[in-house]
Amino acid sequence: MSLAIPTPEAAALAALARMVGDAATPALRASLAESLLAAGKLDDALHEATACLALAPECVPALLVAADSHARQGAHEAAAMAYARAAALTPGRPRLLVSLASALMELDRLEEAERVLCRAVALAPDCTPALANLASVLVRRGKLAEAELPCRAALVNDPDLVAAHQNMSAILAEADPPAARAHRDAAYKRQHIFVTEAPFTQRRVLVLAAADLANTPLRHLFDRQHITLIFWYVEYAEPGDALPPYDLIFNAIGEPELAPVLPACVRARLTNQADRLLNPPAQVARTTRDALPALLAGIDGIIVPAVGLDRVAAAAIGFPLLVRPRGTHGGNGLRLIESAQQLAALPDFPAVLTRFHDFRAPDGFWRKYRVIFVDRRPYPLHLAISPHWLVHHCTAGMEHDATRRDEERRFLADWRGVLGPNAAAAIEAIGQRLDLDYAGIDFSLTQEGQVLVFEANAAMLVHPEPADGPFAYRNQAVTEIQNAFAAMLKAIAGRAHAG
Repeated sequence: MSLAIPTPEAAALAALARMVGDAATPALRASLAESLLAAGKLDDALHEATACLALAPECVPALLVAADSHARQGAHEAAAMAYARAAALTPGRPRLLVSLASALMELDRLEEAERVLCRAVALAPDCTPALANLASVLVRRGKLAEAELPCRAALVNDPDLVAAHQNMSAILAEADPPAARAHRDAAYKRQHIFVTEAPFTQRRVLVLAAADLANTPLRHLFDRQHITLIFWYVEYAEPGDALPPYDLIFNAIGEPELAPVLPACVRARLTNQADRLLNPPAQVARTTRDALPALLAGIDGIIVPAVGLDRVAAAAIGFPLLVRPRGTHGGNGLRLIESAQQLAALPDFPAVLTRFHDFRAPDGFWRKYRVIFVDRRPYPLHLAISPHWLVHHCTAGMEHDATRRDEERRFLADWRGVLGPNAAAAIEAIGQRLDLDYAGIDFSLTQEGQVLVFEANAAMLVHPEPADGPFAYRNQAVTEIQNAFAAMLKAIAGRAHAG
């Protein structure tokens, strides 16, 4: 029988614990908490920090241990509160403000994070983490012009900073594509495998990702408390890449019009792994806007507008028509064209032309429904009701109209009843025809009750609403989608393991 020999670190912790037991002063408890945190004993560190704060509520070292412990366990709300308290007690610490902002970013409280990071940069204009994180927040908020200055400043301090090069690529994507590509190369040639460790890992998922704009938004889809994600940026993949172990593969390249060609080493990795591959690239490739009419052909009760990829097709499609830059979503660059003269006046760019159908309801509003398919089953996500034909939930003005919000509530509670049996059956058939593990559809209803399909693909965004906001009722639908997605992952991983 062998005896366990304690390490010097363990012996020191034990000695410190005995001292705390004998004389439980706040300083000793804080010191023990810091030592436990450094040893990776997060629960014990949090316990000691909490005990210290019970004795001395303004003990900053204990607050920081509590904050770091919460952050490393994914409890970002508690972490933000502790960091904020510590920052209030010790103003003038830019690195502490960066930690607070990081917790706020995890909570999608981006406006607050921006304010905190601006304070950090004002205190320390050369603080690289503050500059880089401020750029990241501004990019996520769509404030690309404002993001460029802090991002360039971060790169002056650290020319090899991968996150800053990633942000510069997004900032310059439209204004200067060659420069954007140079920054993309600078980022992903340095690093193209990123691991996001879950604090309580139950499953590990290899995520196939594109370095450009083709990815399905995943931030709120995977359970980040229990799913470790291994992002592999496929354009930069190499045969010798050493990937960590994984249980499943999720192809996150959901926008087929922008999808890169998979390198041979990626295709080889997928060979014979169909039992644990979700959203296979070949299935996603069938969902381009121009391929959708043929893909959904023959489903009763739907209208899929005619689509073309050049101006010559306009005559066959007919007017009015929609012209959008290829590969875009969210109405970016979308135009409604009434005549051939208007079309001829547009600048030339790679575009998708789609026949426009008037879907305005008798009450004068335009409606856009979104349903998400998880394992081919439909789940309602939202209903946007707008006075304008270009319908977006964020610009429809529903936050000022309880009547329209009540209609959305009814849709989320009973989407089949709201759509009617024929339209509901059509939506279910579309989910089966897409044959994807994760996808979605945006559509409206004609006055005759037909489903007018806008798009159906794997690039759909699911995200929660602020708990105190006017659309908080949507969060139940989001949770149902997240739960269904988690259950699907568990089932597929179980089958793959058994096989």
